[in-house]
Amino acid sequence: MQVTFTDDGSITDVQVTEHTETANIAEPAIEQIPAEIVEYQSIAVDTVSGATNTSNAILAAVADCITQAGGDPESYRTEVEKETEAVGDRTATVDVLVIGGGGTGLAAAMSALDNGAESVMLVEKMSHYGGSTAVSGAVVAAENTYYTDSIGLEGDADAWLAEWKASSDADIGVLGVDPGYPTYERVSNYFEQVGTAVNWLEDLGVAHWVEYPLFPGGRYQVPDYIVTEAGADPEGGYMLTDHMAAWLEENGADMRLNTAGTKLLTNENGDVIGATVEDENGSYDVYANRGVVLATGGFAASQEMMEEYLPQFADWIDLTTSGAGSTGDGMRMAVEVGGVMYNDPYVITLGSTSRDASISSFCMSVNLWSRMVVNSDGERFFNEGSMPYQATVAISETDDGVAWALGDSTFAQVDLLDAAVDGVEVIKADTIEELAEGMGVDPDALAASVERYNEECAAGVDEDFGKDAANLTPIEEGPYYAVRIYVCTGGTIGGVMTNEDYQVIREDGSVIGGLYAGGETSNREMYAYAYSSGSGVGYALASGHQIGVNIMK
Repeated sequence: MQVTFTDDGSITDVQVTEHTETANIAEPAIEQIPAEIVEYQSIAVDTVSGATNTSNAILAAVADCITQAGGDPESYRTEVEKETEAVGDRTATVDVLVIGGGGTGLAAAMSALDNGAESVMLVEKMSHYGGSTAVSGAVVAAENTYYTDSIGLEGDADAWLAEWKASSDADIGVLGVDPGYPTYERVSNYFEQVGTAVNWLEDLGVAHWVEYPLFPGGRYQVPDYIVTEAGADPEGGYMLTDHMAAWLEENGADMRLNTAGTKLLTNENGDVIGATVEDENGSYDVYANRGVVLATGGFAASQEMMEEYLPQFADWIDLTTSGAGSTGDGMRMAVEVGGVMYNDPYVITLGSTSRDASISSFCMSVNLWSRMVVNSDGERFFNEGSMPYQATVAISETDDGVAWALGDSTFAQVDLLDAAVDGVEVIKADTIEELAEGMGVDPDALAASVERYNEECAAGVDEDFGKDAANLTPIEEGPYYAVRIYVCTGGTIGGVMTNEDYQVIREDGSVIGGLYAGGETSNREMYAYAYSSGSGVGYALASGHQIGVNIMK
């Protein structure tokens, strides 16, 4: 951060000289916050929607620069009053109104235009387009695409469906409750629709799909601009959504950032005819001749909805990888006009993570397969070698949500851990007993658990939880480490009920005319309790594309 002052203390320039933030999410804050600090001579400016962490980091860095320059940051916290622009009557009429600018909404808007809509408006409440797709790796699992044809992979929907069923049955077995989903007819429809959507994006010049380096030779594919010499950018989804937004702008879509859908408008028959939207200058109505598309994502970032529907995960919403705008807005609006929520929602499970960003990737459950994980009683409580879904369930079902991953001096990436030792998230000690004290658990209990685990490692048999022998690594050589791990979610499974044409329906099954929903706003039919890799972005693109087709029929 570089801040320039005049002799009298006025701020003349603020520049972010270096950052490691996700590009399209951070850019609005990097552009807006410094400019407003200079304009208003204040660090009490508003944070940028969707880039709160970046905004706060900039403000904190500027405050530090003020201190370094011999000033008092408090004297620069004068209240900022912005004048509301006089905009007049902004009532509008379009063919299609899309609420939400993530992967689903962008695809729906593109598809509507591509299928004959003369006017499409897309409103996005955040300061950037992309939603959860923008913070993903843009990985899509699909068959019968140009890419799979190029490698000679023949589509086999029956085999894919059998895999889906086996995975779903395993998920149900973990929780012991059958939610009545997936709806396999809808899953089969998706298999066809996702391949079509991938090829369509390629035909439009938005993405050339290539092999996903981590899973070569199969149905997993990514846009070529995601791939680097080091592999594939795990947060490269913003490149895909940037290309989609650019296509829309080039093809005449009315694109409005920082504009939220707040209420659906209906006629005397209960059909949706438009929506009220709101920006910094106030509210106005937009009427949609063909219909309204709800593409506002799930509710993983809504404290209120998580506490209502998934309280066992509510303590970790700050750690979700879902887009910051995923607060259930579309679901709320649909319910207000007669829509109904699916029963038994769940989270998209990504296993474990850390509150220390420097080791969050290290703490992913797949990186802990060979480690020992204990609860606040110092005892193992699940098979650490299981997949992210099982890890998520296990941690969420502990009494207090506390889980620690243990290791010794042979811990992979031990240098990374040494740099993160803080006595809170990462504990380091010369003995197991000292480690237990730092963790706040009973030293005798932890010592007994470690002894038991080492015996099982030596025998090559995990009699307690059945972990594969290849993942049984003893804890022997000090110093010892304990890393606090937390549940990580990637979104929600649930939303408002829709039919196979993505039309929102009432409790009696009747269609709410003119109202469509896709992506995480309505994805319950796809899963039991865990999503299938490559289907998050895939379903966003497939449902969005198909909605655009359907709405223009």
